[in-house]
Amino acid sequence: MDAERTGSKVVDPGRFDPDTPKRGTSQHPDRRVPARVHRSILRERVVPLLATIVGLAAVLAVAIAGTAALLIGYGYFEQGRDQAERDSWSRKIETAIRALPGVTDVSHRFEHYKGRHFNAELDVRLRDDATPAEAASVVSAMGAQQLPRRFQGDPTEVTIGRMADTYSAYWLFGRDVSTEANAADSWARLWAAGTEVHWSSRGGDASRITNAIDVRAGSESEPHRATAAMRRIIRDFPELASNQWTVSTVHERERGFTNHSERRPGSYPWPHDRLTPHQEPTPRFPSDDELDLWQWFLTDQPIPFFVLVSVYDPPSEGRALGVTVVPPVGTEFSAAQTTQLADLHLPYLAGSGAAVDYTIYTPNGPVHSYGPFFEVVVGGCQTPGYNVLPESQPYVRQYERC
Repeated sequence: MDAERTGSKVVDPGRFDPDTPKRGTSQHPDRRVPARVHRSILRERVVPLLATIVGLAAVLAVAIAGTAALLIGYGYFEQGRDQAERDSWSRKIETAIRALPGVTDVSHRFEHYKGRHFNAELDVRLRDDATPAEAASVVSAMGAQQLPRRFQGDPTEVTIGRMADTYSAYWLFGRDVSTEANAADSWARLWAAGTEVHWSSRGGDASRITNAIDVRAGSESEPHRATAAMRRIIRDFPELASNQWTVSTVHERERGFTNHSERRPGSYPWPHDRLTPHQEPTPRFPSDDELDLWQWFLTDQPIPFFVLVSVYDPPSEGRALGVTVVPPVGTEFSAAQTTQLADLHLPYLAGSGAAVDYTIYTPNGPVHSYGPFFEVVVGGCQTPGYNVLPESQPYVRQYERC
């Protein structure tokens, strides 16, 4: 069919023109919907949809009510009311601790962590010339606070700082804290050694308190300062031997992580069942041989690295030592550097006569991957099925004894 011209616009009579009114034709019936069709649509489509919406609203209301009941059961709604009272107690505790001799600053807070339980956290700064008795009095005063009975059993953490030194203790509120107070006194007496001391007392139950002490001195190029400080403590404070001792260089923070080398007690794997007690390292001073070994690693390093020497006493899986070599944060060892370090370290470890798990981690960063790593068990045997780098194999054949 030929098209007609209407002004400047070409219109095909057989097609719908969007510029003309929408009137009914044989091809385009009237767009108006009869009332019976409206009723049919409402009955078949709208009514079921409304019923579904009402049902969902009911389910949502039940879920909200259940969530509210759950939150009340766990204390979240109560937290707001209880928090105001606890804040008031925090101010009273701060006033009491601030009045103690030797205290320059104090902060206390209750942090909600589960149900109706709160963590009590006390941070205190001491004068540079504070005495051991003044350090101990902070712990005793916190333990003696007369708080409401429902606060009994809440976790309590106290952190005391003096210059670069720190003491921290953890217990469940309401029990005797004389053991922690004595530990704070000992921590302050160690200041006389002229080193940085970080002491941590942990044990919710008074019968299970452990003291972990980190003695820090010198930089990575001055490990002798740290070992000399540790030897002074061994000589002058023999009564403190039965604790978990770490000796390390002064920690340097870079990109949110700490760079440092250390000699520390080893960590034992947790048993698969609750009946078997977890093995803890023997509490003792570092031996002269352990200090010498750690210092040797940091003396005349061919390339920058950090070394973590873990002492297993008693041995773990037949191994007495774990030596982990780590590159600086954000870097990694090349294959040539890994070989260079292995060629330097492994003959020395073989001469010690101990079974040593030697590992090179690369790369270093926020978390270590699960390997494979360069790993050799000097004088011992690798755990079957353990995944190590192929570059380890020549050294495995030379140094492992299976």
